Amino acid sequence: MRHLNILSIVLLSTLSLTLSAQSISGNVNAFSSEVNLGYANVDIYKGTELIASVLADKDGNFNVKLDTGMYRTEIIYAGYKKITQKVHVTDDEKAYFSLKEDSESKYKPSKEKAPSAGSADDYGTAYSYEMELEESIVEGDVYERSDLSAISSSPLIMKRDKKSIVSGDYRFPSEQGEAGRLTAGEINDFSKWDLWTDLKDAEFEQYSKLWNYNASNRYMFQLTDSRGLPLADATVRLINKEGKVYYQARTDNTGKAELWESILSDYKESKRERFGIVGEYRGNTFTVRRAVRIDYGMNAVELAIDCGQSQKVDIAFVVDATGSMSDELSYLTAELNDVMFKSKEISTTLNFSFANVFYRDHGDAYLTQKQEFTRVLSESVSFISDQRAGGGGDFEEAVEVALDTAVNGLNWSAEARARIIFLILDAPPHNTPEIQEKLIRISLQAAAKGIRIVPLVASGINKGTEYLMRSIALATNGTYAFLTDDSGIGGSHLKPSTDSYEVETLNDLLVRVIKSYTYMPDCNQQLPELNLNYPEDTITYTFTDTTLTDTSSVVDHPTKPVNVTWNYYPNPTRGIVNIKASVDIAELYITDLSGKVIQVVKDIKADKVVQADLSGYASGIYLIRYPVGKRWVSGKVVVRRN
Repeated sequence: MRHLNILSIVLLSTLSLTLSAQSISGNVNAFSSEVNLGYANVDIYKGTELIASVLADKDGNFNVKLDTGMYRTEIIYAGYKKITQKVHVTDDEKAYFSLKEDSESKYKPSKEKAPSAGSADDYGTAYSYEMELEESIVEGDVYERSDLSAISSSPLIMKRDKKSIVSGDYRFPSEQGEAGRLTAGEINDFSKWDLWTDLKDAEFEQYSKLWNYNASNRYMFQLTDSRGLPLADATVRLINKEGKVYYQARTDNTGKAELWESILSDYKESKRERFGIVGEYRGNTFTVRRAVRIDYGMNAVELAIDCGQSQKVDIAFVVDATGSMSDELSYLTAELNDVMFKSKEISTTLNFSFANVFYRDHGDAYLTQKQEFTRVLSESVSFISDQRAGGGGDFEEAVEVALDTAVNGLNWSAEARARIIFLILDAPPHNTPEIQEKLIRISLQAAAKGIRIVPLVASGINKGTEYLMRSIALATNGTYAFLTDDSGIGGSHLKPSTDSYEVETLNDLLVRVIKSYTYMPDCNQQLPELNLNYPEDTITYTFTDTTLTDTSSVVDHPTKPVNVTWNYYPNPTRGIVNIKASVDIAELYITDLSGKVIQVVKDIKADKVVQADLSGYASGIYLIRYPVGKRWVSGKVVVRRN
């Protein structure tokens, strides 16, 4: 006779669902201490295929939906023994789960006592069982609900305790800051392609020379299937007529890749050079013989293959852990834990892995500390929560070493829907010719591997660092984020060079970025039918003198309220969109939902109809945007390829 782990028995009785919106609601805690095991992995397999993967929240609660059938369920938490159980799903249940400590694990189980339980009615009735069973009842056996009634009537010792799943606050270390406190903004420099007009010409030249970094001569490419749906993770190269590779990247979740003739400031453009684009996708090759720069349009290829989507998503956090980060690091660790959990909630089918690199500077206690990619979120949370700020001393830090470790020292997935590095820092790298060359090389390597770098800058950076980080984001198809003073946490934060930005909580911003980098329309999606009788979309805005400062070229009387009206049709469309506005438009931008510019239409005259051709783009929703004063006028249009 032996004690059977509580979870093994409860899973037998509760992992049962029916075909109509069934779910298993549960809680995971520690067998010995009743500590809530926040962020535990709950993985569901059918055969060898992972079909659902959810996380317990910070209080150990989780929910997963399944169809009727036979599954293998795994409950995983760092420092505790994994539970593997075959289950026959037939019904809806709630349960209270407990895991035993693993003495051989390198992760130390938490000893913090879980808060006292509230009323069972707060969440629903749940039960825990302590049983002594025959040796023949072992982990991995399959039982249906009817089997449990037979077990409970057999000669064994049973104690039945009603418990609540509801619990109070739980943090990994108690000294961490509270998630949701930090505030941040974002600049997507692809969303308004004249990015560098935010800096004066002299500033741009100064910072460009300072770092010998300048993403110039942009070529945009998009790969779709025959239905117009995006194909992600294709290898794409920009080449000259001799076959020399100038840039290499991979298509993102929208099927797009960003290619650059050069990212060197001292690059001398050859006016006579002609470029093409070549690439591969799952054994299929493609070619664009004469590529055009973004100023003249987008390069697009359609492959006559079935839509396919990887479910893998790799996310690495690269974090400055020097002393100057101490004012924000405790909050950042709480934020990152929360971001990882919320990211995992985006989809039960996406297979997320997380890695971490914390870094300091030469001469400190360590240069970098890394944790390899893991699907077990509690392992990543434990690593982040153990980090402390220290060292540093001078302004610059070993940023290039940390990026090299992340890009080339982590085991990135060979195939993935998205690969993302969040680079969190408050100081630039040291500026030497050798480090400049290394940053260029790392950027090229990241782009070739399909790794998008998203810098997140904290208090203390200067304009030169902002320029470098925005350039690295551009070179790797990323975006630029920054903490703001709105939270009142940390030192003063530099306001970026841009016309406007929205302030939001940091974790919301990062989760939004992750969603925009991982969303793909389902291969079986149904877009709106073209034969529907859609009216023209008309949008009217009223602006006053405060919003039309320095816009006399746009309207005749900037000191008076002005109505700006525009419309576009048909919507949905197979490609051609007619656009008419009541004011002159110097530049109109067509972007995807992430804000990336895919086409620019210039010199539109008031009350004149112009046409934009979207037929080369993937099926989906796009934005048509243009600035009036300090505002953006925007509208959505649906493109349906067939």
